[in-house]
Amino acid sequence: MFALLLLLPFKGFIANILILFSDQRLPVFNQSRKVIEKLEKDNLLLSLALKKSKLLEDENNKLKKALEFRTEKHIDVVGTDVISFDPSSWRRIVLVNAGKNKGIRNGMYAIDDNGYLVGKIISVTNDYGRLMLIDDPEFSLPVFIGNDAMGMLQGGLDSLRILYIDNSDKINLNDIVWFKIPLASYPIYIGRVMKINENKENLFFEVKVRPFNSNSILNKIFIIK
Repeated sequence: MFALLLLLPFKGFIANILILFSDQRLPVFNQSRKVIEKLEKDNLLLSLALKKSKLLEDENNKLKKALEFRTEKHIDVVGTDVISFDPSSWRRIVLVNAGKNKGIRNGMYAIDDNGYLVGKIISVTNDYGRLMLIDDPEFSLPVFIGNDAMGMLQGGLDSLRILYIDNSDKINLNDIVWFKIPLASYPIYIGRVMKINENKENLFFEVKVRPFNSNSILNKIFIIK
């Protein structure tokens, strides 16, 4: 108690010292905060620039592969960007920024930068096209399996299937699944046989296929004209 009485005359002096100290530290604190905020902003901009550079590099590599495929196969392709996905949880349809203005028509097939099938055009406007991907439940396509068998490829969210294969056909695991564009001599590859379901009571058996293109989110595709 006595010590507190002794400190009372100095109470105002101590308060003034603390205020003076705070006033001196506040500009330094504010300056430091501005420096930190600027560094955080610069770091964010640098990160975005690096991501943009990586995207441009990836797109350049895809265009280069597509050009090599086009030259090798002597085909005409139109490069397009995927701009949106169908909001349905069970459909696999995308919108691309190419339509009648670039010679795109219904029924044309699309490939990725490696030349693997990814889907076919189901409707077009002047500027846009709707593309059904091969894993859409309503996608279907007559295909070849290996060298000796044929069947109907059926899309599906869980896996691709080939139906109506005669059980006398010779097919094996890892056989390549492919098809040909009408009036063209080159094959378009789809995937490999991953499972064969045989049923002795049925004239046909079912084959499951693992697609070569396993990218669930596409951004660049090429439509075969």
